[in-house]
Amino acid sequence: MPTRDGYAEGIPCWVDLATPDVNRASAFYGPLLGWDFQSGEAGLGYVMALRNGLPAAGIGVLPDSGTSPVWSTYFAVDDADATSEKIDDAGGELTMRPVDVAQMGRMAFASDPTGAEFGIWQAGEHFGAAIVNEHGGLNWNELVTNEPELALDFYTSVFGHGTETASTPGGRDYSMLKVGSREVAGVIAPRKPGHKSEWTVYFAVADASAAASTATEGGGQVLYGPIDQPEVGTFVGLEDPMGTRFTIIQLASEID
Repeated sequence: MPTRDGYAEGIPCWVDLATPDVNRASAFYGPLLGWDFQSGEAGLGYVMALRNGLPAAGIGVLPDSGTSPVWSTYFAVDDADATSEKIDDAGGELTMRPVDVAQMGRMAFASDPTGAEFGIWQAGEHFGAAIVNEHGGLNWNELVTNEPELALDFYTSVFGHGTETASTPGGRDYSMLKVGSREVAGVIAPRKPGHKSEWTVYFAVADASAAASTATEGGGQVLYGPIDQPEVGTFVGLEDPMGTRFTIIQLASEID
């Protein structure tokens, strides 16, 4: 069972869903990803999704009825306040300045210069996802942006990421953000110009076709796939009943 006990700075460490209906979202994702749920701090409307008793993701109430539900990506940082200054200096915009979340950790929220929103997380009692790369665990985080070069400059400046770029079978460049030699996230331009810049999340599943069927039975929709990518896995793009998009992947091989 691939597990984590911490994250180095610059690695996506957590994802959570902001949704108008936490109960309905829990009823959808529970059967799909094998999650159980544990309530968070009283009054915050936030639940922790657990897989095999380990934290996998979070689900919380959408703070503004005028915004769309979304899966958010959080990067691990050693010092949320210092990283917030780097975000300002690199041309990002802090939409929520650093704040303590009880004893769990310290967080801030920002948007990069291309408009994609993300969070930063300084671990306290909670370091992030403890289970990854198996059914119900976070597998990948990917930035879809119309300005990949601008995005790469920003994230390398803020987090010190290395980068590596290759061409995809479809002819688009795909860039990897790296911490040391480890690939930690992807950056790619959208298939169609004008797409909103956003971070997307991938969850591992044991069987992509079966999971897609579970999603539709639970009120979700299949947006694309299944798509087989040799040596990587089988992808299916999904939308939950509240309209939040995400991707599932049946991995071609085990990842630690």
